[in-house]
Amino acid sequence: MLGSRTIGLATAWFALFFFVPLAFAAAGPLRSPWGTLSIRQSGQPYNCPALAPLPRDIVAYDYYTDKRFSIPDPARLRAYNEASAAFSNVMRQAIRAADFYLTTGSRPAASCVLQILNTQAASQSMTGAMASNQSDYLRNWTLGALAVTYLKVRDADVGTPAERSRIAAWLASLARSTQGYFQVRHARHTKDGRNNHLYWAGFAVMSAGIAADDRQLYNWGVMTYRYGVAQIAPDGTLPLEMARGRRALHYHLFAAAPLVSMAELGEANGQDLYGFDHGALHRLVARCVSGLENNSWFAQQTGFAQDEPGPRLLSSDVSWMEPYEQRFPDPAIGRLLSQVSSMEYNFLGGDPPPVVKRVDIPRGSPEPPSTR
Repeated sequence: MLGSRTIGLATAWFALFFFVPLAFAAAGPLRSPWGTLSIRQSGQPYNCPALAPLPRDIVAYDYYTDKRFSIPDPARLRAYNEASAAFSNVMRQAIRAADFYLTTGSRPAASCVLQILNTQAASQSMTGAMASNQSDYLRNWTLGALAVTYLKVRDADVGTPAERSRIAAWLASLARSTQGYFQVRHARHTKDGRNNHLYWAGFAVMSAGIAADDRQLYNWGVMTYRYGVAQIAPDGTLPLEMARGRRALHYHLFAAAPLVSMAELGEANGQDLYGFDHGALHRLVARCVSGLENNSWFAQQTGFAQDEPGPRLLSSDVSWMEPYEQRFPDPAIGRLLSQVSSMEYNFLGGDPPPVVKRVDIPRGSPEPPSTR
């Protein structure tokens, strides 16, 4: 086990390496892609469910049985699904209300999102002890989804100032806990401190940073993005995800989702994250697309038949590609997107964001430094 001094030095090196180019961020409020939308509000009714607060302490455990973390134990997977059911429901209900507001302008739906989030914030849900690494992951995914639902309705002018302040502070508190967990894991050189889990943490913390207008949290998200993209090999793969055996393609898709989503959050704030490391993210996206079209390359490289794609394409496989395809048109991506009827992805907070061009950012906004 590494000592605290070693962990501290490693974390300091990590922060120094990635944060120095980001020292600019001090002026102007952080922006959300959904903040660029012009929503015509309506009084269309919305049936808001009464949801109980999620627990402060999370007790959930992993379910894989092999060293590649690719084969789930059925009994352990059932136990995890039961433990995470309430979290999934809160995410799902907040997402439904937020996306209903975006499509109909329903103020009651926007108020429902605030009601759900305020219930959690007032009870300080998920701020307590985590029973395992899997518990931290569950908090991380839930944070990202709920932060995005807040961003989707933030400009609806619903709820009271006290409620909005409480929600933003709660999201920021969860983000700092997530940041602390992953900084220690990264310093210890654990897999979850370097693989897709870190990228999902970056997405959650970055989203919460925008919600709370906290530049430090936002910048930490950008840092994890830079780290993740720097891992992309010349052939478009991520080494730690290639080690996942039959789930290698699945975990490439799972890693690409938060990375592309963070690039979109960066665009809304004037940062060309897509261009970082000579556009390495494009190689990862291309590898994911080719894998969904024909997964034989992944099978050959890993020595395992892949379990993705399944009999039918899932929205979680491709929904994150929608803003990417709008920004970088690709017929192959268009064909994949046409195979799903919904773009909803719970961990990303529902439907993907609108595409924001950096030229749309108001004049007078601070010009960020290059991320190359």
